[in-house]
Amino acid sequence: MLDDRELLYSIASLYYEKGKNQQEISNLLNLSRPMVSRALAKAENLGIVRIQVIPPAGCSSLEMDLAKALGIKRVVIGQCPDRSSNDRDNRIKAIAVTAGAFLSQAVQPGMAVGVGWGVTVHRSVLALPDCPNLKGVTVVPMVGSAGRTESHYQVNIIADRMAEKLHGNALFFNIPAFVSDVKIRDFFGRDPQMKAIQDLWNKLDMAIVGLGAFGGTPSFPVGEYTLEALDDLQQQNVVGDILGRFFNTEGFIGDVAPDDSLITRHAPNVNDKMYLGIPVDSLKKAKQIICICGGTLKIPGIRTAAVLKLFDCLITDSQTAAELAESLEK
Repeated sequence: MLDDRELLYSIASLYYEKGKNQQEISNLLNLSRPMVSRALAKAENLGIVRIQVIPPAGCSSLEMDLAKALGIKRVVIGQCPDRSSNDRDNRIKAIAVTAGAFLSQAVQPGMAVGVGWGVTVHRSVLALPDCPNLKGVTVVPMVGSAGRTESHYQVNIIADRMAEKLHGNALFFNIPAFVSDVKIRDFFGRDPQMKAIQDLWNKLDMAIVGLGAFGGTPSFPVGEYTLEALDDLQQQNVVGDILGRFFNTEGFIGDVAPDDSLITRHAPNVNDKMYLGIPVDSLKKAKQIICICGGTLKIPGIRTAAVLKLFDCLITDSQTAAELAESLEK
C-alpha cells in the first residue's frame, strides 16, 4: 500500500488540502489510523508533500526600531526587488507578498476579521495563500462600497476573496460609502445583515486597513470632493485618510457621537452626502489593527496615525521603511 503513489497523494490531499483529520481519512478509505499516519510520513519522504516553514516576520533591527519609534507593537517590511527603485508597483508588490504571508499566519480559526479597501489591501488579499486548515473565520467589510468600477474599491469583493482564501464566510455591506439621504441609510439599516455586521464591528479580532495620502495626484476619496471642500480640509491640516475618512493630528475630521452606529460624518460640500462605515470607537475596539500601506507621500499620515493609535501593526515596503526611519530621526 505504501508503494502506491496515487494512494499516497490522495491521502496527503485529503489531509493537507481538504482539512480531513487522520481518523476521518481512515474511515473514508477503510484504512487503519496508523496506516494513514505512515502514509503521510511516506508522502513527505517521497516529496509528494513539501512542508514550508516560514520564519516569523518582525525580527530585523529596522522593524524593531521602527515599531519602538512609532509606539506600535509590530512593523513588517517587504523587500523591494530593486531597493533603489521608487516604482509604485514594485512597492505595492513587495507589500502585498509580505502581507499575504503575514496574514496567513496571523489569522486564527474562529476570528472575526474586518477589512477595508484600496489597491494595496486588495493586492494583499489576492496574495494570500490558500489556508484550508482555518475554520470558522468571518470576514466583514468596514465601509460601504465606492461608486467606482475598480475592484479595489469594492469592499464586498475584497471581503469575499479573503473569505475564500481563508475557507471562511463573508458578510456583505450592501450600502454605498456615500449616501445623500438619511432615509436611504435607514432603509439599508433595517436589513438584518446590517445588524449582524454592526455587532461584529464591536468585537473584531483583527481589522485590516489601508492608508491614503492627502496630496499629490487626487484619488478616491480625495477626487470626490469639490475644490472648496479640499481647501477646507487643507486648512485643517489633514495628512491622510483611513477607510475613506480624513484625519489630522487631532484625529478624524468631523466625528459625530460615538453611539451613532452607522453614520460617521457628513462629507463637507459633496452634495451633503453622508459617509457610512465603522465608527471610530468600534474600530479601536479591535484586538489588532493592521495598516497595509507604502509610499513617500504617506509618511506624514503613517506617523500621525501611529501617534493617534489608529493601528498597532504596520506592513510596508523597504523603501518606505527607510524613508520613515529617516523622517523619525529628524
